[in-house]
Amino acid sequence: MRTRTPLILILISILGMTVNMFAHTQGEHYVVFKVWEDRIEGAIEISTDDLEKKFGIEAGEGDAALKAVVANAPEAHAYILENFSISGGGEAFPIEFTGIDLRELPNVGLDFAVYRFEMKPGGSIPRVLEIEHNMLYELGRLHRGLIGVIPTDASIDGEWRAQMVFSSKNNIQELDLMNIPEMLGARAMVPQGVLHIWIGIDHILFLLCLLLPTVLMRREGDVIPVEKFNSVLWRVIKIVTLFTIAHSITLCLAALDFISISSRLVESIIALSIVLVGLSNIIFRVSGATYIMILILGLFHGLGFASVMGDLPFQMKDVLKVVIGFNIGVELGQIAIVAVVFPILYFLRKHPLYMPVVLQGGSAALSLVAAYWFIQRAFGLG
Repeated sequence: MRTRTPLILILISILGMTVNMFAHTQGEHYVVFKVWEDRIEGAIEISTDDLEKKFGIEAGEGDAALKAVVANAPEAHAYILENFSISGGGEAFPIEFTGIDLRELPNVGLDFAVYRFEMKPGGSIPRVLEIEHNMLYELGRLHRGLIGVIPTDASIDGEWRAQMVFSSKNNIQELDLMNIPEMLGARAMVPQGVLHIWIGIDHILFLLCLLLPTVLMRREGDVIPVEKFNSVLWRVIKIVTLFTIAHSITLCLAALDFISISSRLVESIIALSIVLVGLSNIIFRVSGATYIMILILGLFHGLGFASVMGDLPFQMKDVLKVVIGFNIGVELGQIAIVAVVFPILYFLRKHPLYMPVVLQGGSAALSLVAAYWFIQRAFGLG
């Protein structure tokens, strides 16, 4: 029992990390407004999942979700008033809520509560506004608030141009209405890429499946731990590089509208990719075909990243540079995950339970979860 204790403790730690990453599946909410001479009109959009985490409401779907959001409105309004403000000329503008809607995004499996508001200062709107934004950062350090301004002749529900990205460490910013940055640039997309690899639990599980067998090798029919760190590191580099090349190709092609594939098909194949790699781990056969499979499946993961970019509700300038910035962020997030997981796997590789428990048992568990996702996605059950 004594020899198994460190392994069990480390497995519990890995499980805790996975649960924590899954708790940040939303990661963003949005504030969009238009500025008139004497008032500001806008809307705050918060996912119903985040509302459930924050206030404990069970939103459900469709009409049930809207009813739950409306019932929770007084508590949500009070929270918004306490944690969001726009001021200018030494005056904080009072917020009056004017309506509640529900925005359904079936392509990404999210519903957003829409809280419409209006602000009327004592006089005209000043040139420089100070925005203080402290909403929902307590749900996780990765949470972000995106704020955008749209022209007065455009719909609040339409496409908008993101101006600022707020976080717990960047919660107060100024907006010069005479010098509004027109669109989101490449540099601002790097943290978006990091965020979307960290909150993409299916991409993380696929990467974990790829890493699990790297610390073992076959020799004369037996499975043994790899002795030299350099050889293990080289194997990890090859796998991560193949995955990176594959998803970078399709991310760029899809984001630039050269290819377009059904989101339902892409998400189904991403789930299936985890199943296939997990089953391969259980058999433990590493060959050239394994690397070809990683390359092919990585292409579909790139389409998944592209669909995330397509669902961001703002316009972007220099699209190619933006795609590159987003991809750099994805790679940085991926490297961070590898840097945490790989040393743990290398440390555990010689333990007698690594093969049956960590590799085969872990792969079987991941495959079952992914198989459930595949059935949900492929047959439209969830």
